[in-house]
Amino acid sequence: MEEHKDISEEDFRKWADEIIEQSPYKRKAGKKKKYMTVHEMGDLLGLKKTERYWLVHKGYFKTDETPYGMRVDIESFEDWYANQVKYRKVTGEEPGLELKRHSYSAKDIAGLLDIGEWQVYDEMKRAQVPFIIVNFCKRFPVEAFEKWYGKQTKYKKVEEKDEKLEESTMRMPEMARLLGVPRSTVYSILSSNEAAIETVVIGDRRRVVKKSFYEWYKTQNKYHLVGGDVPIAIEKESDPRLELMRRDIYHMDGSAKNIGNTENLTIREAALLADVNPATVSKWVTTGRIPHVKFGKMIRIPREAFEKWLTDQ
Repeated sequence: MEEHKDISEEDFRKWADEIIEQSPYKRKAGKKKKYMTVHEMGDLLGLKKTERYWLVHKGYFKTDETPYGMRVDIESFEDWYANQVKYRKVTGEEPGLELKRHSYSAKDIAGLLDIGEWQVYDEMKRAQVPFIIVNFCKRFPVEAFEKWYGKQTKYKKVEEKDEKLEESTMRMPEMARLLGVPRSTVYSILSSNEAAIETVVIGDRRRVVKKSFYEWYKTQNKYHLVGGDVPIAIEKESDPRLELMRRDIYHMDGSAKNIGNTENLTIREAALLADVNPATVSKWVTTGRIPHVKFGKMIRIPREAFEKWLTDQ
């Protein structure tokens, strides 16, 4: 008689797994479903029987008649779902993902520009911006909207407003560095000149509006901008906005390579004079709307020609 041998649980599981793996009756992985029933489609969207068949007969997605009843083509259904916003799956999957990539609703644009939806419809109608109708609502192709946005100057996107606001302000340490005083003196100056020096809060931090700082600076003689060894492009600059920007950049970089002069402007400087985003000036350069010259990889904008171009606009 063959002697009985005990095996460990681990060895037993390995042995069982080998048998299952080699078995001809092993369950094969199922193929991806190509169709679903109208009932399944209705349950997926949380629809009652009447609305299920109404939706099917609208022809929004492909269906096939089979001996077992009507079937919905899943690929076609998913494509329709990604291009509409009226129906939502009970699973919570967001509808219209493809549609939202290529077009904006009035609500989307209102959020981008921080204005009312009625203003969006009014502006789009006035500018004759092309639109499409989806679920009885107007939607504006992203490309058409961006084309309109690039041509107008009345509105700014919220994200650009924040960027522009940050560029037009400075932190307390920056103000202290410009005046060559400790930060405590800056707080004292702000406290005693609240009406003259404007401050804003960005990201929970108090910042000084550069324009108001410079206007205040010109009305007093107690404090002076430090750095007598600054480049001539800063020392001789007649526009206070450019002087302050160049001082900021010079102190930050430690060199004058990223500032302009009396003959040429950087893109950021041109944007400051035109009161637009630097990206807009870059677009003007690439489209040939304004003259420019290249010094290696650097782009410079002839100041006299640019200021004349701004006057003519």
